[in-house]
Amino acid sequence: MLPTLGLCVILGANNFSTCLGTSVGSRALRYSHALILGSIGVLTGLFIEGDKLSNVVTAGILSSSTPQLLFAVTTSSLVIMTILTLLRLPISLSQVMVGAVLGAAIGMGVQVNWFYTMSIASSWISTPLFGFVLGLSLSYFSKKITSHVRSILTLNLAYSYLTMISGVYAAYTLGANSLGLIVGLNPFKTHTLTITAFYGMATILGMLLFSRGTTRSVAENIIGMNPSQGFASQLAGALTVQGFTELRIPVSVSQAVVGGIYGSTIPRRIVVRNDRLTRELMFGWTLAPLIGACLAFLIAHMT
Repeated sequence: MLPTLGLCVILGANNFSTCLGTSVGSRALRYSHALILGSIGVLTGLFIEGDKLSNVVTAGILSSSTPQLLFAVTTSSLVIMTILTLLRLPISLSQVMVGAVLGAAIGMGVQVNWFYTMSIASSWISTPLFGFVLGLSLSYFSKKITSHVRSILTLNLAYSYLTMISGVYAAYTLGANSLGLIVGLNPFKTHTLTITAFYGMATILGMLLFSRGTTRSVAENIIGMNPSQGFASQLAGALTVQGFTELRIPVSVSQAVVGGIYGSTIPRRIVVRNDRLTRELMFGWTLAPLIGACLAFLIAHMT
């Protein structure tokens, strides 16, 4: 159970940035306030919808599982997520974990449901695309609506509240999707309320102690945004993840929000963009499942 709790800590440290990082970057929220709201959103999503993803590994991807296999998956995912968090790169937990599950399954000779696994893999491409399209649509829509508002003060206040709400919603989907996926790795085969609460608190601990670096990468280093674009990108990412959650498919909150960030800034002609960081993110998204598979394969052979 300790490796699983550690994975929750790293999830909070890494993926909190993609939930409320744009709120911080657009100056709609202070970092401390974002932590409080993010904690509320994560716990709410975990307890309301976290069970939808809790059987993805043990009953979706795999035909069966053992404590040794789950240990290999959890440990390899924890190592990779920790390294990338130290590099301040928001990364996809679902990609790392699915790669680790496949590597451990091959190492232990466990049958894999390839049709379901390929549907998850296809979401790695469609998630940022959906986020991009929704971000673009929301940004154009909000720009058209706000063009009729003459009071700058009223407009800024409205966007501050909208950005806050969309950030909490994004944190909610993180709890429902990614954290729900981790709950399914519980080696005791039971999803009790107490264990779920421990996972939720471990995630919040990671957000409080270690999330500042990746939050800054999203908030300040990808694209300069104003509050309206921060709102559009966060809501686009949250809606994308919510849709896949209803389909019981684990997806990357970071991919969805980063796609929303790029889509929401298109209506603005002049954009300050960090292409180097974007390339690093895409490179990480590509290599993460492969490295996860290789490491889990090695750990499975040693256990």
